[in-house]
Amino acid sequence: MSTTTVWESGLTCDLETCGGEFVLGEEIIYWYGRKLHPRCAQADATSRREASGEGGDVMSAARQLLDSGARVILTRRQLRDLIGLTAEQGLEPVRKPDTGRCQWYGRMHGWAAERVRAGLTAAEVAGLWLDFLDAGRMPPLRGRDLSVIVELISSGDPPVIVTGA
Repeated sequence: MSTTTVWESGLTCDLETCGGEFVLGEEIIYWYGRKLHPRCAQADATSRREASGEGGDVMSAARQLLDSGARVILTRRQLRDLIGLTAEQGLEPVRKPDTGRCQWYGRMHGWAAERVRAGLTAAEVAGLWLDFLDAGRMPPLRGRDLSVIVELISSGDPPVIVTGA
């Protein structure tokens, strides 16, 4: 997305519901090859969020994804909402448990690929997602990771914390 000022007459908004002409000196937003008024870009973003289930019940959206067997696609906000729900259960995310090792997963330092392949606990899933989100990147989303998080939230039970001997 980029924003600029209109210095050319005759440009029109590419949003199907608008199509209005830009006024000279007005801001224009370029979004995925389209020219949009700022208000039209906001309306378009809102409709996309509603269509994706964002802003609604994140648990029902997650359950629908798991039930359908479809590829797991969630927004950053939905991931943070799910992590917030795990925090309400008392879960403390595990952050970069393999720091100091040479191995890494998905270009994220602090996570060994073997650990991720072996399967993560809910605390590890929440931590991995947070590490990616805090780095400004979208984490790789897997159905079994989402399933672990949904099961924890749905159980309503606080997680069992296991400490090493």
